[in-house]
Amino acid sequence: MRKVLFIYNPRAGTGLIRNHLSYILEEMGKREFEITIHPTQNANDACETTRLCGADYDMIICSGGDGTLDQVAAGMQRGGFRRQLGYIPAGSTNDFAASLGISKDMRKAAKDILEGTEFDCDIGRFNENYFIYVAAFGAFTDVSYKTSQEWKNALGHLAYILQGVKSLSSLKAWHMKIESEEYTGEGDFLYGMVTNSNSVGGFKGITGRDVTLNDGKFEVTLIRATDNIIIWASIINALMSGEENDYVISFKTAHLEVFSDTKIPWTRDGEYGGSYTHAVIDNLPGALPIIVPSDAAALEAGEDRGYFEEAGEEDDSAEILGL
Repeated sequence: MRKVLFIYNPRAGTGLIRNHLSYILEEMGKREFEITIHPTQNANDACETTRLCGADYDMIICSGGDGTLDQVAAGMQRGGFRRQLGYIPAGSTNDFAASLGISKDMRKAAKDILEGTEFDCDIGRFNENYFIYVAAFGAFTDVSYKTSQEWKNALGHLAYILQGVKSLSSLKAWHMKIESEEYTGEGDFLYGMVTNSNSVGGFKGITGRDVTLNDGKFEVTLIRATDNIIIWASIINALMSGEENDYVISFKTAHLEVFSDTKIPWTRDGEYGGSYTHAVIDNLPGALPIIVPSDAAALEAGEDRGYFEEAGEEDDSAEILGL
């Protein structure tokens, strides 16, 4: 029997894991898995449980939002071991699952773990911490962790939009120096993100073109400061369309350092990630052996596997932003 550690966040998304838990466990039982179940108890529980216990198992499966997945991956890094990881998305947005083609139908995602294939995905190291798909600073990056779980459960993606609108009045520019092999510059920036994903905050296409999740490179997007609302409209259009814009800097890199005179607050995978005057960000190639659906060969070529369409939804990002 394969020993499996199953970690789930009972509060993620709308808490629907409770409605599917029996089915998931029964399906795994058919494969002669010896399963240990652990519902998370607090904010850092998934990381610590993985770090302390994960090496005793042949495989780890987690269910929750991107933050839960982030913690399990960080737990493996901190514990110094590598295990196959299955992921059943249960959050409000599930950006990383979208990029990997993992279904947001929890039962299908569970079945795909049993029938899928391993994909060695890049992850990021941020100073002494880790992230799965995005580290960001500046405008709106606090939206995810300032949006209450109750709002997320009740309103889903709309909750992030509403919280973002509330943040408009507190936009702040940060003076910083950016250093990488591909780009070095200094100035005032409203926003920056270092990503390994096809979507952020539920919005597809804003991380750049030709995104490949195992190429050893991040996609970096920086937005220069402006208080001109007309320019802001052109910036949003550029992000959604991929067109060039004087206020948007985009490049790929495996290593990036950010310097500032004052501490800048960051988010990592939608959670508060601390405040720093110096951030060192490195790509860890192929560090996450995650199981994806068996038809996910398109990931190698950086293709969009149509996660939103699979779920019967259209990507309404441009409509929400009024474009």
